[in-house]
Amino acid sequence: MKHITFIRHAKSNHIMGLRDHDRPLNDRGLEDAPTMAERLKSEGFHPDVFFSSTALRAQTTAELIRNGIDPQIPLEEHSLLYHAFINDYTSFIHQVEDSYEHIVIVGHNPTITLMVNLLARDNVTESMPTCSIVSLTFEDCSSWNAISPHTGMITRNAFPGQ
Repeated sequence: MKHITFIRHAKSNHIMGLRDHDRPLNDRGLEDAPTMAERLKSEGFHPDVFFSSTALRAQTTAELIRNGIDPQIPLEEHSLLYHAFINDYTSFIHQVEDSYEHIVIVGHNPTITLMVNLLARDNVTESMPTCSIVSLTFEDCSSWNAISPHTGMITRNAFPGQ
């Protein structure tokens, strides 16, 4: 059985003259990510690894949530997850080491929402809000390479303020 948790980065600032890649989280984002980490920790959430886009807002979100759960969980940054398309995410997932049972991907809209809706058995949302978390379980799957569209069972759909 394989599990993927998708997290959209927390709310960020748009600062004139700053590259999109370098945008930091704003005050709300800095508050929402630890709040969501507390919620996940209280549910016994403990993935094998966090994969994050290299964008500052995604990295910070991943670090805040991971550190709130367990700072010993590995966190890897991948440039492929920034400005990615569905085929990039699919390829990334298919190449994950099979020793991992539960992975987290921290990324950006619209691709993260598109991936959730592609992999879930049912349509989840038109747009994942910032710092939202959707977990999918693939019951009859022992290899990441076997993950396919519309086979994931939604086991978590949470967002700040919920």
